[in-house]
Amino acid sequence: MNVKNLIAAVAVFAAAGSAFAQQTEFVAPDAGFKSSATRAEVRQDLVSAERAGLTAQRQHDGQDTAVAAGSQSRQDVRAETVRSARMQRAGDVNSLYFGA
Repeated sequence: MNVKNLIAAVAVFAAAGSAFAQQTEFVAPDAGFKSSATRAEVRQDLVSAERAGLTAQRQHDGQDTAVAAGSQSRQDVRAETVRSARMQRAGDVNSLYFGA
């Protein structure tokens, strides 16, 4: 009985060990690439493409710095904040949404 359990355990560990096997040698994706242009030629191509307007001027990262202008003055916003705080203290606002 112990021999069967031992053999089963060894089989399970061997199967689990092979599941975590991985490639041991790293091969760079550009290992076989041979350039046909010099660095100076590539830079000149980039400059000419920029002058012709063929390159992206700015990469869009989703965080635009331009903010739309508000229609209220600073004093109006402050007054609205004060009114909102007073309403919350008075219990006029649903406490479920504000954790009161």
